[in-house]
Amino acid sequence: MAAIRRKSNGMKHTLAFWMFVLPSLALFTVFFLIPLVLSIAYSFTDYDGWKTMNFVGLTNFIELFQDKSFYSSLGRTFVYTLFSLPFKVIIPLLIAALVCSDRVAFKSFSRTLIYIPVLLSALVVGITINWMFSTEYGLVNYIITCFNGKPLDWALNQYLATFVISFASNWASTGFYMIIFIGGIKGISNDLYEAAAIDGCNTTQTFFKITVPMLAPTTFLAVLLSTVNLLKEYALVQGITQGGPGDKTTFIIQYIFGQGFNQMRYGYASAISFIVMIIFALIAFVQFKMSNEGGEN
Repeated sequence: MAAIRRKSNGMKHTLAFWMFVLPSLALFTVFFLIPLVLSIAYSFTDYDGWKTMNFVGLTNFIELFQDKSFYSSLGRTFVYTLFSLPFKVIIPLLIAALVCSDRVAFKSFSRTLIYIPVLLSALVVGITINWMFSTEYGLVNYIITCFNGKPLDWALNQYLATFVISFASNWASTGFYMIIFIGGIKGISNDLYEAAAIDGCNTTQTFFKITVPMLAPTTFLAVLLSTVNLLKEYALVQGITQGGPGDKTTFIIQYIFGQGFNQMRYGYASAISFIVMIIFALIAFVQFKMSNEGGEN
């Protein structure tokens, strides 16, 4: 009887497990696995999204590796990621340390204000940033002119346009990464800070000797998420510059979108997506290995 009861309980646990897993598994299959398989299949065809779909073998990949626009957009994506990544991690870390400090008043109110941009859609963020950096009526240029400066053409200069996108991305995501770092800071034992205070460490020394090292796993998570999000930045770019001026802020996701939906070259866009997926996966793998968070010590 005991064996039958244990078997019955085991079947109930298994059934409960699959009841919880199946909805997520179904969504994962419908919205990730099936599109992934279809994308790989389309990459070997000349599919135009409507009627034409002939098998062309490796033609799309051969064209891809000879496409200068692909290399340019991929290079711009890497430059943008490298430029924005330090701000994605350092600013939320410093803010999290401040709002967790006993010396700061109105901590809950400050956290709420900083987190609000996370709740905004990319469209709202784009409208807000466009208003701030508008050449004629923008808040930033108004402040510059108040100090007898010359208004800047934010949308007509590729470096300024890239800066605006980076600023918008950091502004919209700082609250999210701040919450992650706050969770990490709250997990650090107070005994370490008390020992540091007894040893005569000041606030700066405590931050760099205790807080930063103890937050290594949290920092790794923030770096990984930030890198992935920056590499696939799309909505903000479309809402702020639409890839301009010219194609100077056309990153790899915009390039894929343009090839697929604007030029109706779904097969070629699928080939680009497949190669880009491999590149992004390799970058994530390297980050895991370098941090020893995803591999063996």
